[in-house]
Amino acid sequence: MQWLAEVCVKRPVFATMLILSLVVVGAFSFLSLGVDLFPKIDFPTITVTVVNPGASPQEIETEITEKVEEAVNTISGIDELRSTSIEGISQVFVQFVLEKDVNVAAQEVENRVQTVIPTLPQTAKQPTVQKLDTDVAPILRVSISAPRSLREVTETAKNKVKERIESVNGVGQITIIGGVDRQINVWVDPDKMRSYNVTPAEISGALAVQNMEFPSGRLDEGQKETSVRTIGKIQKAEEFNDLIVANRGGYQVKVKDLGYVEDGAEEARSEARLNGQPAVTLIVSKQSGQNTVAVAREIKERLKEIEPTLPRDFQMRIIGDNSIFIENSLRNIEEHLIVGSILAAIVVFFFLWNFRATFIAAIAIPTSIISTFALMYAMGYTLNSITMLSLTLMVGIVIDDAIVVLENIYRFVEEKGMNPFQAAIEGTREIGLAVLATTLSLMAVFVPIGFMQGIVGRFMSSFGLTASFAVAVSLIVSFTLTPMLAARLIKKKVPSLKSTAPSEEIRSDGMIENSSRQHKTLDLGHGTSDSHYTGWFRAVDGVYAWLLHFSMGHRWVIVTLCALVFLSIVPLFMFVGKNFLPVDDQSQFEISVRAPEGSSLGQTSQIFEQIASEIRKIPGVTDTLATVGGGQQQVVNAGTIYVKLANIKDRPKRQELMMDDARELLKQFPPELRTGVQQVQAFSGGGFRNANVQFLIAGPDIAKLTEYSEKIAAKMKTVPDAVDVDSTLISGKPEVQLEVDRDTAADLGVRVGDVSQALNTLIAGQQATTFNQGTDQYEVRVRAINTYRTSIEGLKRVIVPSTKLGWVTLDRVVKAKSGTGPSAIDRTNRQRQVTLLANTRPGGSAASITAAIDSYIRELNLPTGYRTGYVGQSKEMGKAGFYFLLAFALSFIFMYIVLAAQFESFIHPVTILLTLPLSVPFGILSLLVAGQTVNIFSGLGLLLLFGVVKKNAILQIDHTNTLRSRGMSRYDAIIQANRDRLRPILMTTIALVAGMIPLVVGSGAGAGTNRSIGTLVVGGQTLCLLLTLLAVPVFYSIFDDLAELRLFRYVNRFATSLFGGLKRRVATATNSIFSKQ
Repeated sequence: MQWLAEVCVKRPVFATMLILSLVVVGAFSFLSLGVDLFPKIDFPTITVTVVNPGASPQEIETEITEKVEEAVNTISGIDELRSTSIEGISQVFVQFVLEKDVNVAAQEVENRVQTVIPTLPQTAKQPTVQKLDTDVAPILRVSISAPRSLREVTETAKNKVKERIESVNGVGQITIIGGVDRQINVWVDPDKMRSYNVTPAEISGALAVQNMEFPSGRLDEGQKETSVRTIGKIQKAEEFNDLIVANRGGYQVKVKDLGYVEDGAEEARSEARLNGQPAVTLIVSKQSGQNTVAVAREIKERLKEIEPTLPRDFQMRIIGDNSIFIENSLRNIEEHLIVGSILAAIVVFFFLWNFRATFIAAIAIPTSIISTFALMYAMGYTLNSITMLSLTLMVGIVIDDAIVVLENIYRFVEEKGMNPFQAAIEGTREIGLAVLATTLSLMAVFVPIGFMQGIVGRFMSSFGLTASFAVAVSLIVSFTLTPMLAARLIKKKVPSLKSTAPSEEIRSDGMIENSSRQHKTLDLGHGTSDSHYTGWFRAVDGVYAWLLHFSMGHRWVIVTLCALVFLSIVPLFMFVGKNFLPVDDQSQFEISVRAPEGSSLGQTSQIFEQIASEIRKIPGVTDTLATVGGGQQQVVNAGTIYVKLANIKDRPKRQELMMDDARELLKQFPPELRTGVQQVQAFSGGGFRNANVQFLIAGPDIAKLTEYSEKIAAKMKTVPDAVDVDSTLISGKPEVQLEVDRDTAADLGVRVGDVSQALNTLIAGQQATTFNQGTDQYEVRVRAINTYRTSIEGLKRVIVPSTKLGWVTLDRVVKAKSGTGPSAIDRTNRQRQVTLLANTRPGGSAASITAAIDSYIRELNLPTGYRTGYVGQSKEMGKAGFYFLLAFALSFIFMYIVLAAQFESFIHPVTILLTLPLSVPFGILSLLVAGQTVNIFSGLGLLLLFGVVKKNAILQIDHTNTLRSRGMSRYDAIIQANRDRLRPILMTTIALVAGMIPLVVGSGAGAGTNRSIGTLVVGGQTLCLLLTLLAVPVFYSIFDDLAELRLFRYVNRFATSLFGGLKRRVATATNSIFSKQ
């Protein structure tokens, strides 16, 4: 690459246009990048949902879930098959391996489900097959309230708000929670039905037959053609009262003879309250691949247009806005990037005390970062927390190459009195291979991240490739723009007379080359005892020179110290907490609550409001949105309380501590309530639960599962770091069990199916037909009046059809008894299972919880047929650890290959790689001091730390080899080379630390993620710097001694012939190509 530097020095316009072209492409790419919170990741998870209203969980499991599972089980590539059966709904979650194409998986599941449809119950609705798309995430929560009936508020929200924002580009699904749709209810009295001898089936059939239209064709009258239309649909809701149901003795029995028709609303199965007031909530999700911030901005603009059109007594508010956190998080990262760049430039000025030199080095930051946007656009990346974090971390890295090249040029001008043009060429040529090696080995650290496996690998791939490209661009800048500008902006100083003293002797402790050798070293203009630096750095150089002499004279001290530091990794890692993700302050959290089984919607809503009213008293809470029965499952005794907080600067405590306050507040409520306090889920669906620790136990016997799960839950509650301990086992739901007396039923001419259908119509409520008004269509449902649906006695008086008697009351053919049953039945891989859930306390460690569980499971000694395992975040945390270890191993291998090729030695790369683990204990110690835990972002920080530490060692060893090749003795070369490279090493290291300081001290949105990676890198690099500066020359001398052994001489000779020959051939070919131009 040195030839490129020479070309650019001689052709400044070419160099400028080369870099400008990259910057222009990057700048235009930046304008086209989407903005989101996280990268888009495809989870090949398919959800099959079948609805059968009124069916019990046991019926759902037997009649639907097992059949669907059996059909899809043979599809190739299934990683896990999960299902849940609750009242009226079956959901089967088919999770495939990550390599499976999600669209192919969805089609295969769809095909298998089609084969099951004929075997499903007649009352079951058409199965729906939906793929999980994490990019289709809720972005806004809009609340609409008014002092009117809930039906009116719902209709207004649906017709005037929902329909208008659905037309906004990028808006996907909009879910209404807490509302009730208009519905025509036909309320019938079983006593009147009995007196008229009318069955439920007759009523439903009459409503359907007498309210329909069929195409009637056309009249062809020669030259005229007329369409024929039969007006058979009911035009007004009250007209249903006059529909004839049956004829009894010449009398036409109408609907109004059996009951009455109500133009009302559907049965409420969900409720929402904003700050205690009833409200209808719209959950707005975006389409896949759309820009979250842009879509949210357009929706808010549309809402401003809608608001004046609403009735005056209507109030519309945006309660949750995920785009605010995204914007704030990215804005903070942008500020960190700018501030970090300024701080890094100040560091350069502090060392060189030259504005021009500072400008030359600092310009590498914007050119490298802006150019990287081009790759992000080409790869389909977005501006999200991962890619922006990568760019922020690169601020202190991309300036490194420019600093090293610039400092060497500056040294040639300052020390050797060389002409700036010649110094730019010669200085770049001398340092070129070292810079190339540091850059390639740094890319060797990041590239494996881009190809990590698992969900974490998909999540982090954009980080690794973005960082690698930024580093590659910085290399181009350092070989083009930096020497070109240095040649023209750096001014030659008046040379000063320097004295060169001979190197002082030391007492060796076993070095093969010792001070008793009487030959003279070549005078290369580098005195080893006198510093050629001026100003404050002269004192720094003097102290380092003394430490260097001491270390080389007492190598065993440094080796022992390094061994102790390395061994400290184990206790420090065991002591530090370990979690999957850091905790970010999003200014929002949610509380999940489940009331006792059997609680009605009204009772549950009252409990929720009691909790919400207490939550609103916590300082810093601005709003609460209590939602009961939301979602597809619509469980009326469970829901969430969304808690919105004031801006982080406007409240006394951070979010994590306020969540802990909420947990303490919940303790004053009855223990029967099952509660949890957690972060708001980034995405939902696919059967994933929102808990830090999820432990599964599966087996054939539900009674045994209950016993084991209760024991494990009790153990989890004793772990100090565990909070919100709960399980998915929910039993004790009250139910009325109707057992048909088959003999009596046969004698009375009653079929079991007729009993079920009559109850389905009168109790559950059956849709008989529809009612159209304009373009809207509403359901018409038949149901018994409330007195027959509120008690067992009323239920017994319901009539069922009889082939012998016309009808009989229910109590003649069934025996009713009260009992309990499960509220939900969960299965994994076609086996019943229970999942234990827990969150971690503030500052706690998920690893300590999992360790306690593992220990207790060994004590339980579960029988054969029962299996355990982790799911969710806990499972991914284990996988992440493995994949990071694999990435570390690959990084070491790639770094070794690059360094071996650079130094033409198998020994010197080992010297460099040995210094890398020395940074690990200091990084972990920094996390402990800062109260941080190890997580996946800490793993990224550790890889970054390896890259920085390794860079310093390359500069030290490369210059040592260069001086030795010029005839300098090994000891003098070690001392002189390390002193020469002290300034660029300190400059690059302090510039890196300065660039990351904003990440460490930041407190805004996304600060938790930034701090977890920044603390490790800043602390680890700062604390281990001195040790590595001394350890590298010591290890170099030790391995150089080992190289004198016969075995290593053979290895080195082979390496020299292999890499040296290859290097010479490449250099010859390159020179021949460019010499012709």
